[in-house]
Amino acid sequence: MSYISRSVWLTILFSGVVWICFALWGDKKTTVIKPNNFNFLATNDQLQGGASTTEMNFVGDSALLECQIKRSESYPWPYCGVSVHLTDNPAKGVDLSSYHTVKLNVDLVNIETGEHPRMRFYLRNYNPEYSSFSDEYTHKYNGLDYYPREDKDAFEVPLDALQVMSWWLVDNEIPIKNSAPERTNVNKIEFATGSGLGEGPYRLVIHRIEFVGNYTSAENVFLFLLMVWIFMGIYLSYREVRLSREELKRAKLRQQHLHAINQSLRAQTFEYAELANRDALTGAMTRHAVRDWLKAQAAKDDNAVTKLGILYLDIDFFKSINDTYGHSMGDDILREFVMVILREVRPVDRVVRWGGEEFIVFCPDVTQARAEQLADKILQSVKLHKWTHNKVLTCSIGIARLGHEEPEVAIARADEALYQAKKQGRDQAMLACEGGCLLSS
Repeated sequence: MSYISRSVWLTILFSGVVWICFALWGDKKTTVIKPNNFNFLATNDQLQGGASTTEMNFVGDSALLECQIKRSESYPWPYCGVSVHLTDNPAKGVDLSSYHTVKLNVDLVNIETGEHPRMRFYLRNYNPEYSSFSDEYTHKYNGLDYYPREDKDAFEVPLDALQVMSWWLVDNEIPIKNSAPERTNVNKIEFATGSGLGEGPYRLVIHRIEFVGNYTSAENVFLFLLMVWIFMGIYLSYREVRLSREELKRAKLRQQHLHAINQSLRAQTFEYAELANRDALTGAMTRHAVRDWLKAQAAKDDNAVTKLGILYLDIDFFKSINDTYGHSMGDDILREFVMVILREVRPVDRVVRWGGEEFIVFCPDVTQARAEQLADKILQSVKLHKWTHNKVLTCSIGIARLGHEEPEVAIARADEALYQAKKQGRDQAMLACEGGCLLSS
């Protein structure tokens, strides 16, 4: 076997080994947060003049917070929670930017009623451009509100879905360039009870916090292998020039072959990206992710009282936001818009980015009245929300329910209802009945 052949085969073998290693271990980077590795501290509203009390206990690898929510005249927003300190020095946190998901096996329950109220999850990030070492409130709040799962399974949260709390941005007068989510220097993980919580005894149990990420990305692996191949090609080309012109031709052919392989791999990378189930910007689902699910919904009994509800949403005057504040602010608004919708829908509902500033909420097994109620709630929440650009924002909604038809037909009816809602002044919902008529909701 010639020197060139041995070199090529060794490069192929090396590339195969690198790719197999990446496939087996490259996307399995995990970090588990446990009480025996990190400092878990109970928090409550007493520092703000509140009357709530907390008691922290540990059972095995789980942290149990017993909380008594009490209202007081000096602080009308009682809360309790757990703060997990990742480092002793708040200015030197942990870089979580290489992680894409956090699995939260955390439960909050009202001991008297058995209800599982909403709770809050935050990653606190320190950035010397706006954070003060002595003022903890200046450490950025990246977080979300959610309902804890009542089963034992972990609740998976895409870290790109976390949003910077708008009240924190306003209170600290954060400039636009620093208003995006950050997790490069996280010093604390926080859980807290949600707003509007009634008085009484609650138990917050943290079974497991697990961050999942990649040691490296597929693009970096491809780039590394490409550099290996390019280096090998240059080396072989230089060696063969010294031997003969014929050998130089063979080296060029190999380069062309390697380039074709790289182009093929790049095309496959784009194809896999198109098949992703989550919209990279907003964290909402993609059309592809609900395609088979919609077919299953269409196969259900058409005569049932509850059917698949379709809410077609469009942000009013979104283009003016991009024109006035820039596309970066527009992207922040889209992410925040999804978070507002997610606070109103059920866990079984699916929020899908349909295109641009258009979203569809698919609500399985709902009555017409329930679909209209949800649309009204979303309209109010969007209008009352305090947006990042500090302006009032509204949306329009077209409502339809899946009848004796394909899902695409029902979606088209909802789209037409949305068009009518826009035409009649925006900031309203319009109902499309199964026969194609339109009713004001």
